[in-house]
Amino acid sequence: MKHILPIILLAALVLNGCSGLKASTPQMAGTPGVASLAPLGTPSAKNGAIARSLMSDLTNIGPRVAGTDGETKAAQYVASAFKAIGYAPETQPFTATAGNQSISSANVVAVKTGISTQEIIVGAHYDSTDAGPGTDDNASGVSVMLEVAKLVQGTKTPYTIRFIAFGAEESGLLGSYAYLNQMSQDEFQNVIVMIDLDSLVAGDSAYVYSDEGKQSAVRDWSLDWATGNGLDLQTVRNVPLTYPDKGIGSSDYVPFQAVGIPYVYFNSTDWSLGDKKGTTQVNASFGENGVIRHTKYDTLQYLDASFPGRVDQRLDLFVTVLYNLLTQYEATTP
Repeated sequence: MKHILPIILLAALVLNGCSGLKASTPQMAGTPGVASLAPLGTPSAKNGAIARSLMSDLTNIGPRVAGTDGETKAAQYVASAFKAIGYAPETQPFTATAGNQSISSANVVAVKTGISTQEIIVGAHYDSTDAGPGTDDNASGVSVMLEVAKLVQGTKTPYTIRFIAFGAEESGLLGSYAYLNQMSQDEFQNVIVMIDLDSLVAGDSAYVYSDEGKQSAVRDWSLDWATGNGLDLQTVRNVPLTYPDKGIGSSDYVPFQAVGIPYVYFNSTDWSLGDKKGTTQVNASFGENGVIRHTKYDTLQYLDASFPGRVDQRLDLFVTVLYNLLTQYEATTP
């Protein structure tokens, strides 16, 4: 069995840059270690250090293919991180079929109570393909979600926030469908928006997508806030978010969209390249003809060497926008 390095969350990268963090490392038997995280309070001008440490930890686990030991270790790690922050996470196992294969996986859920009982769901999948350790797709999304979960933990938020780390996304969005299928009608109606974080650090530009009309309110708020604060966040309107290896419906927002729940999808790619459908992330001289996700190039080492500073810039941007969205956005009533 491949040795999993002890994961000392924040001990090296974050403790040097953030005050108030503790270095004790409570362990869960048989799972990677997670350092105790003291509340940060108001985010600093530079965010993303926590997310980078988490992303490195998840990358060190290796490929996290649905139904494998690697995916199980990742789920245990995410649950440990939520506990270290101060949440009481619930691991929700499920079994689903992908093709002729039965896959056992789990979603990890943590809830932050807000002023209103209405909810915002923030989701990111923690599994990967077998091509590599999935730093961009999707250790990046899970890590941004966890850092923001830490940042809002001691803050008043307008809505209750339900953080969900989805399993088995790469096998057909199995975790998000499993979660949606156990929701009641009242729970459907109680959700303001579903926010999906997927592949955030490799692409040339940062994007946020949604449906149009009334369902674009959260996307438009995010774009306006980012622009007003000097952050380069873009969108592409009225296009199918299609990947050749998945077809239409590229991430865990899809099941929620299908039942009419508004979604916002944060992602990093380059719509000006290749087929100009958002499938090419970077110049064709990098990765596999401009694609990083689902390849052997989806490692933190490759991203740092090929695009110096990009990973940290993207983590800073997405953590900052998401934190401010969750702490400031309030829906207007018709």
